[in-house]
Amino acid sequence: MSAATGRDARQPLPAGAGRLLALGGRGRRRLLLAVVLGVSGELCAIGLLATGAWLLLSAALRPPILTLSVAIAAVQVFALARGAARYGERLASHDLGLGLQARLRAWLYRRLEPLVPAGLPGGDRGDLLARLISDTEEAQDLVVRAAVPVAAAAVAWLAAVATAAFLLPLAGAVLLAAGLLGAAGVVVTALLAGRAAAALPVARGEVSTWALQALTSAEELVALGAEEWAAAQAAERERVLGARTRAVAVATGLGRAAAALAAGVGLAGVVWAGGMALRAGRIGPITLGVLAFLALGVATLLQGLPDALSRLPVSRASLRRLADIARLPDPVPAAPAADPTERMPGPPRPVGGPVGKARTGPGSVTIALRGASVCYPADSVPAVSSLDLELAPGRPVALAGPSGSGKTAAVLALLRFIDVAAGEMTINGADARAMPPERLRALLAWSPEQPVLFPAALRANLRLGAPRATDSQMVDLLADLGLGPWLAQLPDGLDTVLAPWGHPVSGGELQRLGVARAVLAGRPVLLLDEPTSHLDPATAEAVLATVLALARDRSLLWVSHRREELAAFPVVLDLGTRR
Repeated sequence: MSAATGRDARQPLPAGAGRLLALGGRGRRRLLLAVVLGVSGELCAIGLLATGAWLLLSAALRPPILTLSVAIAAVQVFALARGAARYGERLASHDLGLGLQARLRAWLYRRLEPLVPAGLPGGDRGDLLARLISDTEEAQDLVVRAAVPVAAAAVAWLAAVATAAFLLPLAGAVLLAAGLLGAAGVVVTALLAGRAAAALPVARGEVSTWALQALTSAEELVALGAEEWAAAQAAERERVLGARTRAVAVATGLGRAAAALAAGVGLAGVVWAGGMALRAGRIGPITLGVLAFLALGVATLLQGLPDALSRLPVSRASLRRLADIARLPDPVPAAPAADPTERMPGPPRPVGGPVGKARTGPGSVTIALRGASVCYPADSVPAVSSLDLELAPGRPVALAGPSGSGKTAAVLALLRFIDVAAGEMTINGADARAMPPERLRALLAWSPEQPVLFPAALRANLRLGAPRATDSQMVDLLADLGLGPWLAQLPDGLDTVLAPWGHPVSGGELQRLGVARAVLAGRPVLLLDEPTSHLDPATAEAVLATVLALARDRSLLWVSHRREELAAFPVVLDLGTRR
């Protein structure tokens, strides 16, 4: 992640639909274009109704054909222009909405990047997935299904009222009152459903969370015979989501009923006012027909309001959920604007020579914690306190201790996923906290206790940290780690697609693939978290010997609970004895 990207990630989410358009670049101009095209489409529809009514009623009187030629041409123009304007409005609004959604997702990803793995309380991946997909889609709906239709309908309604008032002032007043009555009814029903609508994104997030959790733990649920319990939990969350969805649907239906009632009242009022004017001789029958069709056009405009306004509380709730992510504190402070660490080593050059051999000399890295205390962002009690740890080239360190002693917290601090709360962290003697986190991580290769394999080819998974690694380097390294026979039985060798969509991988194979990926990256510091916990003693011993040989010129931290492995290390730090 670049420094600019890091700064962008810490920018707050703009509040309000207007400021949110800033994420879309030229959003305001695009919104104005979409509204103008939407208004044009609605005005052409009303113009088509009015001129069509005039043409039909005039034709009934059988005038000379030349008298009707202008009206015929106007009907054709309005019909063609209506289709073109509506297509243009859809194109412009969707371009804006989809662009805004894409930029919002990119912003959210950049915002999440400095927060993982320690800055997201609970690690709720299902809810994060709902925010990334469903909540960002509401930004598109806010433009396509709410802002543009409401603005276009409002302007077209005022134009219809003005036209009716020009033909008959009382009819204009009736259409104005009918529009206000319909809008008021729609707003009231939307407010009544506001609470359910605001809770709808939360309910979607809970359903997504439970579905993802159930899928990832399906084997365990089946083994424990807990399928019915899991299904009941899922059904309860679906019930809540269904109830809130129905509440919004009922409110939208009531809004449609209110709009239809107002439209009916408006049409009846216009016909009544026009009939009185006709009997008084102030207008002719053709004008009365035009007024009636104008009232029908206003009725069509009112029918679109309930769907548009029902999106507003849902969109506001979704944007609030995204803003909650923006307000989460960073586990690591932002890097300084000016980088005072020019003498620090940069990212390692591509690996050359034997697999995994790090370069020595200027590229060597010594990283240390002095009197360091490390807290997870949501905790006030340090996971580990007063920790002294130095990783130097050629001097491997083993970190031991029981579960909960702070081993993983120490590794996360070295990676600067968490900052030390007290004490200091140095790299080659300089303050590591003055170095941009992404630049520091470019010097470290990490294999977590549970490495992640992507549903891609084995070659692609191994090349994540070493894009230029050759096939022979990968094959040799896998053989050194005892995975040669496993590689030989793969159906497509390095091209075999791994789980979850392809070839299954056992726990021990997964850990060794994680070690291979870290070693292959050729970075000067290796952090291996429980790399042999799923291996039998003989295989674990062989993997340890291989890593020590390949990393003899690197800084190496080996985290393990296996006491028999500690004898191979000149420095052993046991966090269990410090409590």
